[in-house]
Amino acid sequence: MRQPTEIGRSVMTWLNVLFDVVVIALATLTMAYIVYIMWRLVINSFNNFDVETVLHQIVLVIIFLEIFELLAMYIKDHHVSMRNVVELGVLAIVRKIVVTLDYSRIEWTTLVGMSLLMFVMGWIYVQERKRITQHEEFLMEHRGR
Repeated sequence: MRQPTEIGRSVMTWLNVLFDVVVIALATLTMAYIVYIMWRLVINSFNNFDVETVLHQIVLVIIFLEIFELLAMYIKDHHVSMRNVVELGVLAIVRKIVVTLDYSRIEWTTLVGMSLLMFVMGWIYVQERKRITQHEEFLMEHRGR
């Protein structure tokens, strides 16, 4: 097996730095968009209050906060938790089902497919929570040794 050369290591270091800069830029843009959505929510609520629009905007803010959390987690740990990704997916599907779907024009197969997708993501979420709990128990048992 070949050992990485000094040039290869330098290139990888610069690429990692560039990747971090891109993630920081995305996190900054995400937070700016969250502030913009919230500003629009306040302005639109004073002009003409529509419950459906307000609900749509609130769920959208929560989704973008989850995206921001994923980006911040990557900046800090260079790793993203599968649990957070699944939470984001469930939120996006809930938003689609609750807020934006017109049930009179949607086929039953689409609803079944989205339900199955939510079930699978929920199962993954539960499995991830169990795995984290087992890992925490292991750490607690072996911490004093």
